[in-house]
Amino acid sequence: MSLGLCLALAVGCSPSTPTPQKTDEKAAPEQPTKAATGEGLPALPEVIATVNEVAIPLAQFKDIYDLKVKKYTDRGREIPPSADRRYRKSITERLIYNEILRQEAKARGIEVDAAKLAERETQQKQGIKDWDKHLQRRGETEQSLRDMYVAEILEQQFLEKDGKLAVTDAEVDEEYEKIKPNYKSEGERIHASHILIPIGPQEQPTPMGEKPPEPSQEEKDKWRKEAQTKADELYKKATAAGADFAQLAKENSVGPSADKGGDLGIFTKDRMVEEFSVAAFKLKPGEISKPVETKFGIHIIKILAKYPPGDLPKEALADQIKERLSQRKLHQGRRELKDALLAKYKVQNKMEELLGPDPRGPKRPQVVNPSEMPAGHPPIEMKAKGPAAPAGDEAKAEPEGGDGD
Repeated sequence: MSLGLCLALAVGCSPSTPTPQKTDEKAAPEQPTKAATGEGLPALPEVIATVNEVAIPLAQFKDIYDLKVKKYTDRGREIPPSADRRYRKSITERLIYNEILRQEAKARGIEVDAAKLAERETQQKQGIKDWDKHLQRRGETEQSLRDMYVAEILEQQFLEKDGKLAVTDAEVDEEYEKIKPNYKSEGERIHASHILIPIGPQEQPTPMGEKPPEPSQEEKDKWRKEAQTKADELYKKATAAGADFAQLAKENSVGPSADKGGDLGIFTKDRMVEEFSVAAFKLKPGEISKPVETKFGIHIIKILAKYPPGDLPKEALADQIKERLSQRKLHQGRRELKDALLAKYKVQNKMEELLGPDPRGPKRPQVVNPSEMPAGHPPIEMKAKGPAAPAGDEAKAEPEGGDGD
């Protein structure tokens, strides 16, 4: 859930992490082409930055930078100077923070949680048919994405060890009293999870906004048959004795709810598409539906609880409140951690020194429209009546259609 986080890190899991270089080596600027640098921008230095006298070499920067430039050159275009400047700045900053986190982890004797990393990588690939093409569209390598996940996991491990993410019962009680009036309803509500199997490949947005070609009816029929076969197999697994529905969702579902075990939260009948609601509201707590097709794919639905009209009891919202408070603490904690670490470590950003001030001046703060949140943002579960509702409780008109990213 960490929005806008573009970090890169490899701690004990990246064979490509460069050997630290001493800063007394003389930098010999290369002579890049016009397309590689953008008109008016300086040549790239052999050492782009140092952290506590440990050098970050140009080669590590170019692993990512060259892919960003390639997205333009593949279309016969030169990268605009403004975009080139932006990439140089952002990539350098993420590699600097990468090195800071690496050194901090070593100092604390902390290694990245390998199980969390493997789970994150597996989840990110769900629903993506052509992973190499996906990487190309994003302008990343397999390793640079892994480094990004490692950085996020390490940050969380640091904060957990420092006791920054703990949520107390008193905090939950206080939050519940604030939001309780927002959840009064005249209709019945259910708490449900689902496994969503997409029909056909999950298309990713392209840099130029091109639309994929319309599939033929034969292709559509083939994709539907494949999805139905997979859904039938998963239904048998989900209804078998001792089955772990949440784990099956993590391993096989797509969309924002997948990494939460398919949890869709609590909602009224009118909050989901009709086919989904008709099937879900017929079930009793603990029951699992046979595969149900909607425009988003094929769903296997499990009902966790049902609530009558009126106020929702605290027990119905407790997990959601804890998640909300935990995410709030994680978001705030990451900002504070980054500020503290940047102040703690001696950093020389040679790229920033070469680029100088942005000729366009400082950027105005970006206003984020909730409706434009990227896929992977914490799921929005149900409508609240007032502004005090926690994130994750606003209107969600239908079960999410995952794009696997």
